[in-house]
Amino acid sequence: MSSAQPIWLKVVYRLERAIGGPVESAVHNDVYFDAMSQMTRTGSQLIGAVEGLSRRCLHLVNLPAGTDVRRVREQLARMERRLSALSDEIAALEDVRDRVG
Repeated sequence: MSSAQPIWLKVVYRLERAIGGPVESAVHNDVYFDAMSQMTRTGSQLIGAVEGLSRRCLHLVNLPAGTDVRRVREQLARMERRLSALSDEIAALEDVRDRVG
């Protein structure tokens, strides 16, 4: 480091070295990765439980849950694709009919 650096920058560099080293060594060990994977797994289980509870509550009062809406959207998308395919077939048949007739 140069002596021309401002004092606040020197303080920041020292603080970074004092804090950065231990933090970096902590996040590069197996305990950290094990803890993170366990937290992720627990979070997923918690979200699943909350979603299940909210789905049951919504169904209890005869309202659709997010999964119901997603299922209907998927069905609608399949119907739109099928309708498009049928429209293409009809257009092709009309084209053949116009050429023949």
